[in-house]
Amino acid sequence: MKSREHVVTNGRAVFYASIWEDLRNAALNKGWALALHGSLASDMDILAMPWTENASTDSEMIESIKNCFTDAEQMNVEISEMPNNRRVFTISIWADFYLDINVIK
Repeated sequence: MKSREHVVTNGRAVFYASIWEDLRNAALNKGWALALHGSLASDMDILAMPWTENASTDSEMIESIKNCFTDAEQMNVEISEMPNNRRVFTISIWADFYLDINVIK
């Protein structure tokens, strides 16, 4: 049996969980589906894939996700080309909270 001292809450995971539905809907409105990947311990790792025949470009989908935040125009997005035709959009959303959105091209 666990005692109270063994029960901990990861504040980052709670924060990321609270924004998930908005991010998912923003992508879906652009024809994209999102899936979570990782522990949410430091950043939010997201897999993104075009889901409809008329899905937007990956950049348009990223802009839609950015618009979930009030300071979207101030948000920095770094794009990294990765092996296996993968592109990662890293969005700094606040202090050291990040979204890493992985897209297979």
